[in-house]
Amino acid sequence: MRTRRSFHLLLYALVVSLTAFTGCGGQPSPTKEASEEPSAGTAETTEEAERLSMRDAVGQMFIVGLGGTEPDYYIEKMVRERNVGGVLLLGHSLQSEEQTKSLTDALQRLATSTGPAIPLLVAADHEGGEVQGAPWVSEQPSAAEVGERGEPEEARRISEEIGRELLRSGVNTDLAPVVDTGSGAAIGSRSYGADPALVAIMGAASIEGFERAGVVSAAKHFPNHGPALADSHVALPTVNHDMEIVLNSDLPPFRAAVEAGVPMVMLGHLVYPALDPTMPASLSPAAVELLRGELGFDGVIVTDDLVMEGARRGGTTAEAAVEAAKAGVDLLMVSGPPEEQAAAYDAVVNAVESGEIPPERIQASVERIRNIKNRYLLYSED
Repeated sequence: MRTRRSFHLLLYALVVSLTAFTGCGGQPSPTKEASEEPSAGTAETTEEAERLSMRDAVGQMFIVGLGGTEPDYYIEKMVRERNVGGVLLLGHSLQSEEQTKSLTDALQRLATSTGPAIPLLVAADHEGGEVQGAPWVSEQPSAAEVGERGEPEEARRISEEIGRELLRSGVNTDLAPVVDTGSGAAIGSRSYGADPALVAIMGAASIEGFERAGVVSAAKHFPNHGPALADSHVALPTVNHDMEIVLNSDLPPFRAAVEAGVPMVMLGHLVYPALDPTMPASLSPAAVELLRGELGFDGVIVTDDLVMEGARRGGTTAEAAVEAAKAGVDLLMVSGPPEEQAAAYDAVVNAVESGEIPPERIQASVERIRNIKNRYLLYSED
């Protein structure tokens, strides 16, 4: 499945240049209507086809929410004018398999008929147990129940079934599995258990299941939300683990996920003073360096939703997006209203134009996102 490439994926591999950006003066790159799209095998000769503009590159770093069950003016604007890298479909957008397939096909046609013609990551949050956003997917037990039985093959089978049923509807990315150790605030039965070794085995098996299904998975919430006593949706938790506990208890499930080939790791909105005394992991260069250096992860790092209070910390989503991009995060998730999405995108663009964020920082993220999009068949017109 990963060896197949649509024309758009092949074009994208040619489009992305890691040597320079065009359009750094802040003008959006021109868009193309579907009727203007070249046929397969026709080489683009425009400068826009040779490299991504800075604005298009920043857009690839965003995965944004959708307000309804079909594309609206706002999501079309985010795709056409800002070249967002993906969309997040929450429960209100997932009414049935048929409706979701119609929605995802429309979104992918929009993305691949608008320059630079890059398919979307289409993500859902479907774990099993209490977090099952897609109503047509077969009901599955919670991670806690699966962990109690301790059979990796069960975790593998469940993820493969979830992945295949999501993919039928065009959802190509699942923000799962949870590989947090423990059942603290916001986690509960979503964790496989309190034993890091067990969680590591079960999490790795789950990732293998998603791989069998051909779905992008995301291990979460690095470095470990399990011990947190506050919910990062409404507060900024602090986990006072020293580095010995971090290395020996918090990180083993994430290390196993990396070794299993997980394509994405999600950073949580929680402070680990042993890593960074002020910034949540999702906005912390130290957390990114731990994941890249200590665990050797070279895939896509994605934030948890930046509209959450743990990321905003009394400020704005736009400010959090800039901090995350500066820290080295690749994919910025914003599920909030359209104006909040646009403000976050504009803030990152402005930070690049002002020199606050070096262009090389954006280039590195776009390359990792490109690798993921070429590794999986995100969309096919067949």
